[in-house]
Amino acid sequence: MTTFGDDEPVVGRARPPMGPPPAQGRAGVPRPDVPPAAPVAARARVAPPGREKRPVAADAKRRKRRALIAAAIGVAIMLSGVGLIAGTYFYAKTPRPEELALKENTEVFSVDGKQIAKLGAENRTVVPMETLSEPVRNALIAGEDKNFYQHNGIDLWGIARAAWNNLTGGETQGASTITQQYARAAADDLEITYARKMREAVMARKLEEEFSKTQIMGFYLNTVYFGRSAYGVGAAAQAYFGKPAAELTVPEAAVLGAVLRQPEPSDSFAGYDPHHNSAAARERWNYVLNNMVEMGWLSAADRQAAEYPEKSLKPYKPGQHAGEWGYQDRPTGNVINYVADEMRAWNIPDWRSGGYRITTSIDSRAQAALEKQINRTHQWKRTCTTKDGKETCTETLEKAVDAKGTQLAGQPKNLMAAAVAIDPRNGRVIAYYGGNDGTGVDYAGSNGSGAEEFGGHPPASSFKIYTLAAALENGYSIKSRFDSSPLSKKNGDEADVSNSGRDNDVSCGKYCTLELMTVKSYNVPFFKIAREIGPEKVVDLARRAGVTTMWSNDGKAQHLGQDGAKTGRETFYYQVGFGQYPITVLDHASGAATFAAHGTYRKPHFVVKVERKDRQTGEWKPVEGLGEKVESRKAFTTEIADEVTSVLKQIPGVHSLSGREAAGKTGTWENGQRKANGEKVYPGKNSHAWFVGYTPQIAAAVWVGNVRQELPIVDKNGDNIAGARLPGQIWEEFMNEAHKAMNLKPEPLPDGTDGRIGDPDKGDGASPAAPPPSPTPSCQPGECEPSTEPSSSPEPEPEPSKSPSPKPNPPSPSVKPRTPDGERKGTFLTDVR
Repeated sequence: MTTFGDDEPVVGRARPPMGPPPAQGRAGVPRPDVPPAAPVAARARVAPPGREKRPVAADAKRRKRRALIAAAIGVAIMLSGVGLIAGTYFYAKTPRPEELALKENTEVFSVDGKQIAKLGAENRTVVPMETLSEPVRNALIAGEDKNFYQHNGIDLWGIARAAWNNLTGGETQGASTITQQYARAAADDLEITYARKMREAVMARKLEEEFSKTQIMGFYLNTVYFGRSAYGVGAAAQAYFGKPAAELTVPEAAVLGAVLRQPEPSDSFAGYDPHHNSAAARERWNYVLNNMVEMGWLSAADRQAAEYPEKSLKPYKPGQHAGEWGYQDRPTGNVINYVADEMRAWNIPDWRSGGYRITTSIDSRAQAALEKQINRTHQWKRTCTTKDGKETCTETLEKAVDAKGTQLAGQPKNLMAAAVAIDPRNGRVIAYYGGNDGTGVDYAGSNGSGAEEFGGHPPASSFKIYTLAAALENGYSIKSRFDSSPLSKKNGDEADVSNSGRDNDVSCGKYCTLELMTVKSYNVPFFKIAREIGPEKVVDLARRAGVTTMWSNDGKAQHLGQDGAKTGRETFYYQVGFGQYPITVLDHASGAATFAAHGTYRKPHFVVKVERKDRQTGEWKPVEGLGEKVESRKAFTTEIADEVTSVLKQIPGVHSLSGREAAGKTGTWENGQRKANGEKVYPGKNSHAWFVGYTPQIAAAVWVGNVRQELPIVDKNGDNIAGARLPGQIWEEFMNEAHKAMNLKPEPLPDGTDGRIGDPDKGDGASPAAPPPSPTPSCQPGECEPSTEPSSSPEPEPEPSKSPSPKPNPPSPSVKPRTPDGERKGTFLTDVR
C-alpha cells in the first residue's frame, strides 16, 4: 500500500496501529477504544438443491471479471466526481475530529515548577500547528502527501492507479491522502475494501469543506503514530530529538516525515526509523526533501546545504518513551495516588490521558531534603514449591538498597521509614515519602479498602499531644498534678501500665504536673485522663486535629467522623491516651500542623492547579472549577493549641533546629509479639518509633519501623531505636535543610498561659506536707524516651486491649496494592499483641 505522492511500491507495509503501539507496519491514526468484534466463523458455500456445483476455477475467473468491470465503473464514477456528490446523502454525519477519544499525556509538576511525572497510556502531546514554522509543517507531510494543498481531500488519479494495480496483480496500494487517513480514524473504519475507500473519500471531502488545511494538518500530525511509542508530532520530537516540536529544524522534521511511511519493522522490511534501518531512513529523508523542492517549499540552495541530523538524533532503547514515568520509579509515585483521589473527587475520570498539566503541592526543595534522609527499596526472593499439585510461595527479604548518604544507609535491612511534611498555613503537603513505588505499599498513608485496609502504625507517646489538648478542653491544666505510680492488676488496677522504666521518679513523687509528665513522656497520667474524660473525647480531638483513620482492637480501620465509626470504650480503650492505636504518618503530620496553625485545621491536599492547553494558541489555561480549595475549620481554641505548643517547645532538646524555635514529641512502641505461653518474643525491644514536630512554617511526622514482619528495630550498632534517636535525627536534618532550601525565616512559637487554662487542682496527685522544690527532669528534653538497655520496658503493653499494628505485606509483582485510577488494594495482617 502506498500513500499519495509515492511513485515506488511500499515493501512490507502493515495496517495502521489502533490502540497500543504497533509492532510493525505503516504509521496510522489511532481510533477511539472499542471492543473488538467477535470473529465470524467461515461458512462453506453449498449449491442449492437441484443445481450443479460450479467449478472453482470458473468461479474465480467470473469473480475477477466482475471485479474488473466494477473497478472500471468505480474509477469512472470517481473521476467524474458524481460518486462523491451522491455519497454525501448516505454519509450526512461525519464524526468531527474533536469527537475522537484521543489519549494525551498528563504532566505533573511540583509547586515550584519541576516535573515529577508524565502519565497516560499513550505518549502524546498535542501541538498547535501555529507553533510550527511553515517549512517544518511541510517537511512533516512532504513524504506522505506532497499535493496536500492542491487536492480537496482525495486524489482521484491516485485511487484509480491504486485500484488498477491491485486488481491487475500489481503492488497493493492505498493512495490515501493525509485527510483520508484522518477520516478513516474518525470513522473508526478499518475494513480494507473499495467500499471503505469510497466512504473514506466522502468523509475526507466533508472534512475539507468544514476545516482549513492547517486544521486538517493538525488533526493528522497530532494523532498519527511515529514509532518509538510516540503518538503525534509533539511526542515524536521528544522521542527522536529530545526537544519540543516548536524547536524542530527542517532536516529534523524531514526525518519524522520519512518515518511515517513505516515507523517500525515488519517481517519483510525494517522500516524507516534510523535506529532500525539507517540506510533506508536516509534514502527516505532525501525523498522528502526532494519533494519539498519539487513543490516549491524548499529552495535548491537550502536543499543542497541540508545535512542529515545525525548529531541531534537521539539513540533509542525500546520502551524508553512509553507513555508513563514518575509513578513506579521514584518516591513521588505515591503522590500520584493522592492526585488521582482528588481528580476523581472532581469527577475527572480521564485525567491521566486527558492532556492536563497538574501542579501539585510538593515543593521540590523540601522533597529533595526529605529524600536525602530516606530513600530505601527492598529486594525480595520469591521461592515456590509444589506439593500434591498445590503451589506454595514464600518471599524472603534479601537486602535493602539505599540512596547514598541517607539516614537508613547501612542500617539493618528490615528497617523502613516514612515521613510527611505539611505547610500549616494552607494544608499543602510539601514533601512525602512512603516508599519508592506508587504501585507498592505506601508506608506513610492508607492502603487497601474495607476489611483489608492497612497502613497505620501505633503512634505511642507522640499521640499524647491530642490527649493533652483533650484534657485542657475538659478542665485540666498543664499544672494539674498526678500520681504517676505504675498501675498493676496485682494491686487491683484494671490494667498494667508502666512509665517506660522511669517509675517512682523522686523529682516529683506522686505530685507531678501534667506538663512535666508530657515532657518526660510518662504514660500513667494519660491513661488516667482517657479514663476520666472518656476515650471518645480523646479520639474526637484527634479527629478534629486531622486524624482521619485509626485502627481499633480488632484491626479494623475506623474512619473517624463518618457514619458507623466506633470511637467509644468498646473500640478504643483507655490506652488510647498514650497512643496504642495505629494512625497514618500523613494524619499525624496533619494533626501537628493544626497545633502549628494555632488550632485551625486545614485539610491536607496535593493538587494546587489544573490546566489544559488551548488547542489554538498552545497556551496553558486553568480548568474552571478545578484546583486548590483550602478547606479549613477551627479544631479547638487558639489558647489550647498554644498551651500545648508551649509544652512541646521543651521537648526537641538534642534535636533543636538551627536558629529557630520548634515544638516536638517523641513516641516509641514496644515489640509486643508473644509466645504461646504469653512470654514476649523480644523482651525490651521496640517495633515502632516516631518524631513529630513543627515550626510555624512546616509540620512533619517521621516514623521508623519494619518493612514486613514485626522484628525488633535496632540500629547498625545493635542498639534499640527509639523516637529520640533515628526518627529524631531524620526529623532534625530534614527540617533544617528544608527551611534553608525554601528560604524560610525563623518565626517564634507561642508561649502559652503557663497553666492559667484549666484547674491546677484537678488530678489525683497526692500533695505532700510541703510543696516540693521545682522538679528537675531526670532526662534531658528530647531524650525522655525508653532506655535502650535490654532490661528496660520501653513502652507499656497493657491489658486487656490488643495493639493492632497493620503491617504492609508487599504482594507479588503481579498484584499491585494501588492504582492511580482505581481502588487501593492490599493485604491486611493484624499484629500480635
